[in-house]
Amino acid sequence: MQNRNSQVAPQGAGASAGARQQNPAARGRIVFLNALPLNALPRSHLRLDVLPVSIGDLAAWVQRRLQEGYEIVHYIRHGATIAALRAAGIPLSDQPNSGLYTYQPGDTIVVTTLRAPQRGQEVTQLSPQDLETWIVTVL
Repeated sequence: MQNRNSQVAPQGAGASAGARQQNPAARGRIVFLNALPLNALPRSHLRLDVLPVSIGDLAAWVQRRLQEGYEIVHYIRHGATIAALRAAGIPLSDQPNSGLYTYQPGDTIVVTTLRAPQRGQEVTQLSPQDLETWIVTVL
């Protein structure tokens, strides 16, 4: 995964105006989502690079990006998913976010889902091993 990481990170892209106010030196955003809504992406021909990654490798990748000046935001409503990501060493805000994500140039998207979804049941406790993750880059 080491060689691929350098290809996954956004190059020279900034965060939104609001995010720049929070961190003027931010190089880009790492955006955590629980699904990839195609209507959040620009309405043009796009190519996506989707890289499945283990939760441990993801945590290390996020820590490197934070040291490089990237910012983390999330649009995850499910508290147990947030807690499991935090337990894996990913420093997300512990507040659920039900906002709608809209792609910004330079965003690197991390999609996090349950490994074994349980339809019709609210899962209240998860471990990091219960999650599947992908790093998605818009090309």
